[in-house]
Amino acid sequence: MRRKKEKILVTGSTGFFGKHLTKKLEKKGHEVYKLMGDLTDEHEVKRQVHKFLPTTIYHLGGIVDLSRSFDIAKKCLEINIKGTLYVLEALRKHKPIRFIYTSSEEVYGNGPLPYSEDQIPNPPSPYAISKIAAEQLAKLYGQELGFSIFIFRIGTAYGPEQPDSRLIPQIIIKALKGEDILLNSGTKKRDYIYIGDAIDAMTLLLEKNMEEQVITINAGGGKQYSLKYLVDAVLRLTESKSKVLLGAFPDRLFEADEWLLDNTKAKELLSWEPETSLEQGLRKMIDYYKNR
Repeated sequence: MRRKKEKILVTGSTGFFGKHLTKKLEKKGHEVYKLMGDLTDEHEVKRQVHKFLPTTIYHLGGIVDLSRSFDIAKKCLEINIKGTLYVLEALRKHKPIRFIYTSSEEVYGNGPLPYSEDQIPNPPSPYAISKIAAEQLAKLYGQELGFSIFIFRIGTAYGPEQPDSRLIPQIIIKALKGEDILLNSGTKKRDYIYIGDAIDAMTLLLEKNMEEQVITINAGGGKQYSLKYLVDAVLRLTESKSKVLLGAFPDRLFEADEWLLDNTKAKELLSWEPETSLEQGLRKMIDYYKNR
């Protein structure tokens, strides 16, 4: 049964996921409030949450950086963990119906494939550790205050409006310009998911009646591809003459050779499956950069 229109607060609304999510929610007729400002400003976060009084919160805000540096570790601790804590603490006076948190496939680390929601996480980076910590905080607050928690562990997302600094946009931009493309070994296999498919899964929650208070759901592209395969596909689709320089920089420390999410639970609970193939998604991105 379809739910009524809701008051939805979105953190990280100006980011890659946030832009696509808010457009989708507004198209569905929901009242959407974009939480602006610094998530580490506890008083401002509380003020905005109390002003809007949402029935649903999509918590997307945070830093996305898989680097292994100390500086990134500090930022992940400050923004991803403390920022999540401040949003949750702001819910004491007015609890929502549900709190939806976007996590990452990287939390599974070098675990058995395909990754299932009930296996023990093995986060290999400060970023992944911060995502697991934020997941646990959300579960704790949801159980204490009495609202539902939905955690989406999402594959390697890509699509139009992704920041130019991210890897796939960089590859496409360089291919369109005919510039050299510098890669690591290129052998690591990832579960790439088109942004539209990921957003579909996240918004389907609003149309389903979920009885469990805490649910973790994987949302991946359904297949894994090496980075070298992805780059070759971009070169073919753009008819680029760019040279690919493998081994130009090292692979990340402790990063698993392969990532692949099991989507069974999402199919059962949400009637969801990814619809966009890697080639279809790359075509959409290439068209976006050509026309931008």
